[in-house]
Amino acid sequence: MIKSIGFALDPTNVPAFLLDWEVTKLCNLDCSYCDTGIDGGHDNSTKHPLLTECLQSIDFMYEYVDLYMQYKKQSQRKVVLNVYGGESVFHPDIVRILNECREKYKKYQDNWHLTITCTTNGVIGPTQWKKIVPLVDEFSVSYHTEILPKQHQQFIDNVLYLKQENKRFKCVIMMHNNPAYFDQAEKIVKFCQEHNLRYIKKPLDNSEQKWSYTPEQFNKLKTFWMSVVPLAAQDEYEKKLNLVGTSEEVLSINEGRPCCGGRKLSINNDLKSCVSFVEKQGFRDWYCSVNWFFLFVRQLDGAVFTNKDCKTSTTGRVEPLGNLKNYQSIIDKLKQQLDTRSVPIIQCVKDICMCGFCAPKADNIDDFQKLFDRQLDKEKYYG
Repeated sequence: MIKSIGFALDPTNVPAFLLDWEVTKLCNLDCSYCDTGIDGGHDNSTKHPLLTECLQSIDFMYEYVDLYMQYKKQSQRKVVLNVYGGESVFHPDIVRILNECREKYKKYQDNWHLTITCTTNGVIGPTQWKKIVPLVDEFSVSYHTEILPKQHQQFIDNVLYLKQENKRFKCVIMMHNNPAYFDQAEKIVKFCQEHNLRYIKKPLDNSEQKWSYTPEQFNKLKTFWMSVVPLAAQDEYEKKLNLVGTSEEVLSINEGRPCCGGRKLSINNDLKSCVSFVEKQGFRDWYCSVNWFFLFVRQLDGAVFTNKDCKTSTTGRVEPLGNLKNYQSIIDKLKQQLDTRSVPIIQCVKDICMCGFCAPKADNIDDFQKLFDRQLDKEKYYG
């Protein structure tokens, strides 16, 4: 029985605070499984946010995360700024924005380490791509099978350019359930293997029956999840995986999920357990540290949330922390809570957990406290 989830003990798996910045809603693709609108993955009826507003958001995000970093262990004062969309590289001012991300960080460089990442579909011309690549530390390049032949070739060329430039990146291959598209995704898996590229097979996070997998398709996903488990634990882990996804039509999101960033997880405070898929879904009433590891900024309307999918605030309700228009009030409130050691512990109010799955969480306060304390500079936080 799963009672808690934390980060696995692995030198490549050091926890970081993820600043998820949705810099634009516009996208140059229109995938059928990606919802549209303000809460969807893209909205091509909108305009790109103004450059001046984007630059102010960088100031806010850095000031916000700096408050949390003051109470983290020295080894865990790591921040990842993920610039994405929509399609992030589609923003006309993306080069200036990325440059300013680096410039504005200089103020904090002695306090915490920053990694700038970019989540992109990689469908962009070579001239703009070569301007962007030097400004980003690590890329997540997602492959979508519903693309044109020209766009497919742009993806191929651009990931090979990343390899040529010795950039850190992973290919996130969206495993479409349509048989032809699924086979095309498997061809990209083979391409990654042949070129020794890091990749993730990502199932569609969708609860609609039309996106269900066949048992054969889901077994191929399970085989991938098995590949990162230590050899000593594979027999036991395989038995657990064999119990999920056994129906004729499998909705992956209902069976459990991997961390969407590919992080390795531990179960029930066993730090040596190292799994890529947790065969459980839903953590209602569990204690969760999502606010200590995530911030989501939606540039289009200025909404600021603890997390881009659960959107659960420290009030215990699904609502924003505030808006960029009055971001100083968000900063002031958090500072007061940290200064007085009164930051509320979030209890989950959702039946489905998507992004935020990896944030340490437990079904009881004692186990949660053990996971939580592992991240803190306890002397500073508790006095």
